[in-house]
Amino acid sequence: MNATTKRWWRLLAVLLAFTVVSAACGDDDEGDTASQDTAGESDSSSEATDDDHDDGEEHDDEVVAELISDECAIPNPEETVELDVMGWEFPIITAFAAELEECTDGNYELNYQFLDSTEARSAMTQDAATGAPTFELYQGSNAFIGELANQGFLMPLNDLVDKYRDEFDLDQIDQAFWDMASIDGQIYAVPMVSNTMHVFYNEPALAEIGVEVPTTFDEAFTACAAIQDAGYDIGFLYMLSAGWAWQIEFDSVLGSLGVSPIDPTTGQPNFNSPEGIEAATTLKNMWEQCAPNASASYSTDDLQAAFQTGEAILGHTWASRAAAMDDPEASTVVGDIQYAQALTSGQGIAAAPAYIDGWGIPVGVEGDVDAIFLAALAATDLESMEAAAEFGLVTRTGVSHPNGPRDAAAAQASLVNGRGADLTHPAAGIARAKLGEALVTILDGTSVEDALAAAEEAYLAEAGEQGLLS
Repeated sequence: MNATTKRWWRLLAVLLAFTVVSAACGDDDEGDTASQDTAGESDSSSEATDDDHDDGEEHDDEVVAELISDECAIPNPEETVELDVMGWEFPIITAFAAELEECTDGNYELNYQFLDSTEARSAMTQDAATGAPTFELYQGSNAFIGELANQGFLMPLNDLVDKYRDEFDLDQIDQAFWDMASIDGQIYAVPMVSNTMHVFYNEPALAEIGVEVPTTFDEAFTACAAIQDAGYDIGFLYMLSAGWAWQIEFDSVLGSLGVSPIDPTTGQPNFNSPEGIEAATTLKNMWEQCAPNASASYSTDDLQAAFQTGEAILGHTWASRAAAMDDPEASTVVGDIQYAQALTSGQGIAAAPAYIDGWGIPVGVEGDVDAIFLAALAATDLESMEAAAEFGLVTRTGVSHPNGPRDAAAAQASLVNGRGADLTHPAAGIARAKLGEALVTILDGTSVEDALAAAEEAYLAEAGEQGLLS
């Protein structure tokens, strides 16, 4: 880990530690769902907040804009603003979508489309590639935001961020998160969610069969066998049913071995290496030995449900799914699921990524860009993040919720000790795509060695053709 990365994680450690303390004193991916619309009608009036400008009258040639409401504290546009938003859903994103819907009390019309995460990314990429996108806001992770930005599909937001920085206290969003939404100093998204992955475990179920919570992959395989010997079909649950999932988990296990998938400067591949073979073999064994049916077929939502129903009692998934464990309408194990740092390979680095989700605006969008950006700010202001913090980690310093998920310490440890954020090198998106395409074929019988060789060949061909290697 280089000096810059170490400084970044020290900063994030302080930030997250403060969040944990704040949550204590106050007493999240990638999801898969069906498409839905969340349009709303105006049912309340808003009031001007400047006492010196009653009734919207003009004084000294200055007009104060009427705000939509306390919940959507942005100027009400004079003309209707259609806001079409696309993304993928998990509990905290649902909360932010509800905050965005508050703006329909004014002259915003909202259509929020949730798709399966793979379908959403494909749809947004195709939408942006037309040059005349039909969606005004994209919701996505830093990795996806980076891929769109490197293709020239997202609008740099620096001028807008600077314009509204003071009014919306944007410096409360730590610079570490802005950096994750940026490439070469250009900001491409407003960070709203902080996310990582870590171990979930059913504490009373493990205690009943005498299994300790593992901290390393070796310990996890031992625990997996003991759980299956006790009669469970699932010994340790990873979600490996999609190419993007294999890629994220592979990069994380590879990172726990101290290796990045490509060189961050030259773009040359590191993944087809002894460490890469070890990382992919670890995941292959997790699938074959610990959850042969579930890992290969379960979506993230399915994995969440497996923990909620007691089908799985030990595994690894997104921190943003922790809130769902205590949802009495969906979970039969409320209070039973506990959390621990992501596994390590024995070198002290957790096999966990650092992610944010944010709002991005596609290039070529029609309409008032300021109004679109203001809607994104309305859904990431202090009030919105305080509400959303009930369901996961947010990006404003110190913001928490008294009923927030109980995984803050595990998430903090995984972020601080993990492999870090995905690379922003222009070829990194190609590497992720080729790794996902190749590694998922392991489920069909491709050997680890052949999968990594195929990924390397495809990566070198495409990245080389685009002149991205040095």
